Amino acid sequence: MMFSISCCFSVVSTSLVCFSLSAQEVDPKTPDGFGPGHRYGLRSAPEAPAGSIRVGSYNVLNYFDEVDDPTLSGEWDDAELASRPGQLIALAEAIRELDADVLALQEVESREALIRFRDKHLADMGYEHVASLDAGYYRGVEQSVLSRVPITVTRNWPGLSTADVTRSGDDFQPVPERPELTFQRSPLMVDFKTAAGYEFTLFVVHLKSGGLAHAYRREAEGLKLLELVAQRLESAPDRNVLVLGDFNAKAHYKSMRLLKEGGLIDAMSHRSADSSDAEAAQWVTHESGRTIDYILVNPGAARELVPESGFVLGTFYPGDWNHYDWRTDDAPEEHASDHYPIAIDLMPRDVIESADVAPAE
Repeated sequence: MMFSISCCFSVVSTSLVCFSLSAQEVDPKTPDGFGPGHRYGLRSAPEAPAGSIRVGSYNVLNYFDEVDDPTLSGEWDDAELASRPGQLIALAEAIRELDADVLALQEVESREALIRFRDKHLADMGYEHVASLDAGYYRGVEQSVLSRVPITVTRNWPGLSTADVTRSGDDFQPVPERPELTFQRSPLMVDFKTAAGYEFTLFVVHLKSGGLAHAYRREAEGLKLLELVAQRLESAPDRNVLVLGDFNAKAHYKSMRLLKEGGLIDAMSHRSADSSDAEAAQWVTHESGRTIDYILVNPGAARELVPESGFVLGTFYPGDWNHYDWRTDDAPEEHASDHYPIAIDLMPRDVIESADVAPAE
């Protein structure tokens, strides 16, 4: 039996790099194979194995639509925040190239805004199922999901306290006298079930940003996230769980180490710290040169991970453009996001083995 939940779409291959610079403007430090307009990630997405489910994540950099949300006013009024038309086209091109069956998103205005984007730019991609809930964040963006796989449960925990987490061990960042002890943006939990009966769960996260002064919040969010995963597994210990999104932390930071010590596995652990510059650039997920987006899996999902399937998809890099600074400068029209989309492939062996049929090669 060949398992496939992807619909058959004819998607025209589009270049994700549509900006060029003269030779004298090229940064001499750019690794071989990375030219103007492209510095990090792969130029195109590898083909997914037959019968697999591709799961991806993408921080889409404050996607707001043109419809005014009356609940956002004052300093955070969304009336002037609508995303540039060129940005939306670039985001759609990246999402098409990624071609994930299930795509976790961060920094989306609302479910309604996401549906508008889908219907205008991704109508033929098969994303019939949408999840997005208010994450309790003052800026009015939340975590979301576009999916070809049916969604059975959607849940989050706005304002969830992290005050009761236990910090045991060394090198935790000190907690200030007046700490903020809630999730800044609640995780989004989504359960899925395919027509063949394969079930899995995503926790889509966007952990607290900022430097060391905010690390205590990321560490607390990580510890509470482990509790939420454990609660989901209480009634179904064998369930496949993925925790993915923007963790705002490098792999060696305490908040990331806590998640791995808690039993989650980096689905892109085939990255090598000893890689050459070009190979290292292949794994960068943010245009600042950092890797801060991840897909973590529990042991059940790790068993179904297609080995070394994880990748980062490069999009237009404006750092070669007029000395662009991602912290302060307005992005060029064709700039999709300051993050790059990532994805892995899962082979639903639970379903295949129960049918006593080997997976497709």
